[in-house]
Amino acid sequence: MRIDELDFDELRDLSEAMVTVAGAVNAGLFTELARSPATPQELARRLDLDRRAVEVILPVLAQMELLEVEEEGWFRPSPRAQRELADPAASEYQAGGMPLWLENLRAWTHLPRVLREGGPVDRVVDPGPEDDQERLARFMAGMAAAPRVRVERLVDGVLARNPEADTLLDLGGGPGHISRAFVERGLRATLLDLPDTVEFVRREYGLDEVDDLATVGADFLTDPLPPGPFDAILLSNILHMLAPEDCRRLLEKAAGVAAPGAVVAVADFVRGRSGRAVRFAVVMLLRTEGGNTYTVGEHREWFQAAGLRDLQVTDLDPDRQLLTARRPM
Repeated sequence: MRIDELDFDELRDLSEAMVTVAGAVNAGLFTELARSPATPQELARRLDLDRRAVEVILPVLAQMELLEVEEEGWFRPSPRAQRELADPAASEYQAGGMPLWLENLRAWTHLPRVLREGGPVDRVVDPGPEDDQERLARFMAGMAAAPRVRVERLVDGVLARNPEADTLLDLGGGPGHISRAFVERGLRATLLDLPDTVEFVRREYGLDEVDDLATVGADFLTDPLPPGPFDAILLSNILHMLAPEDCRRLLEKAAGVAAPGAVVAVADFVRGRSGRAVRFAVVMLLRTEGGNTYTVGEHREWFQAAGLRDLQVTDLDPDRQLLTARRPM
């Protein structure tokens, strides 16, 4: 059902439901109940949570059919919640991105002020005392939360354009989940991200233990890229963080280290094709200096300016698209 087909009461109810689910994920409710069913009182004790709060929240989740209730009053995750919210190893697991979503939602509450004064939020609102490492950990967990099936579709789409690819440059690759997927297909991957990010993901995501995966700490806008040449270059969830002139410049830099015949790929929310792209632009207004979401035509202009040809667009899911183009031989 489309958003414009819902009345405002329905939109309110959906918003409340999603915030409840995300809060329960953050508190560890689904993971703990997957280990062992519990009454609200027992779950509060095991997680050191407020008993009244747990007693209120669990029936809400049961009404949403995310929890099942046994006769003795014990709660356990439903099959859907087990797959999507409780088991990080499941291919459909999505809970890893919910803490980041809650952070973005908090930023959304400052939209009236941003409309008056401009963004991002951190420029007009004190972000508070939270440690930078905590923010980085939450952001990386959000990136790593991409369902495995979507990652596999991305890899398939890139390799379909260059089946003989042997080397990959993953720009802004974050936790390395996509680089790993390419390595599993036999490629040698180089992941480039900011130095602090690379130090964190090497430690927390075990990237040093992955054969054929190298890491480089650098700023892809201001620093030189690894010389390559690379058979495939990926920018996943990158261009929406940048202003148009930086998108163009980054694709030109990527093309400069691409081998003849290489594929350059962008995975992102594409306006006019993704139902979420226009709304996601609000997140970029709130969180970045110049980010936005862009149309196929805008991407085509940047690819062409970089000397990349034969642009193709495929859907990774209803919200996210993969754009690929080739460097001429």
